Amino acid sequence: MKSILAIALICAGPAMADVTCDDCLTFGTAMQGYLMSDASVAEQTELLVAVLCPGAEDPVSCDEGIRYFWSKFALAMYPVFLEANSVCGQVGACKKNSYRKTMEATCEDCTAGIGAISGIISNEAKIAEIITFLKGDGYCTGEGSMDENCVMVVEALLPYAMPTLAGVLVERQETLCCELSTEGLCC
Repeated sequence: MKSILAIALICAGPAMADVTCDDCLTFGTAMQGYLMSDASVAEQTELLVAVLCPGAEDPVSCDEGIRYFWSKFALAMYPVFLEANSVCGQVGACKKNSYRKTMEATCEDCTAGIGAISGIISNEAKIAEIITFLKGDGYCTGEGSMDENCVMVVEALLPYAMPTLAGVLVERQETLCCELSTEGLCC
C-alpha cells in the first residue's frame, strides 16, 4: 500500500505543483520493486481479508481465496496498471506541453495527488480492464495459473478489492503524505 501511495505522492501531476515528468518517472520506476515486495503485498492481503471477508457469503472461502490469489494478482497487474509511464501520463505529469511552476508542494497538493491515483484504480472502466487482463494471458490463462477457480476469483474479488484499496489511499492520505514525502507534507 505504501508504494501505491508513494507513486501517488510523486506522480500527482497537475495536483503537485513541483513534480516534473522526470521526477514522476524516476520515482515511479524505483517504487515498482517495493510495490510488489512481500511486505507490501502482505499488507494488502491482510487489509482485503479484514475488509471484504466478514461480509462475504462464505467468509472462510473468501479468506482462503484472497490469501491464495492476491499476491499472484498483484504481481501480475501492478507492473502493467501502475507502471510509472502510464500513471504519470494519466495524472498529467507527463503530458505534452505540461508546464510546472517552481514552487514548493503543499499538503493539499499531496493529498490531491493521492486522490488522483485513488480515482484511477477505483474507476469502473480501469477495473474492467484489470479483470480482462487477469482473466486472460495476464494471469489465469497465461503461464501463471493452473487453478480452475482463477477466473471466478478475479470476477468476484477485483470489483471490491480495487475500490477498497483506493478508499484506504484516501483514508490515509495525510498520514501517508507525512510519512512518504521528503518534505514531510501534512505532518
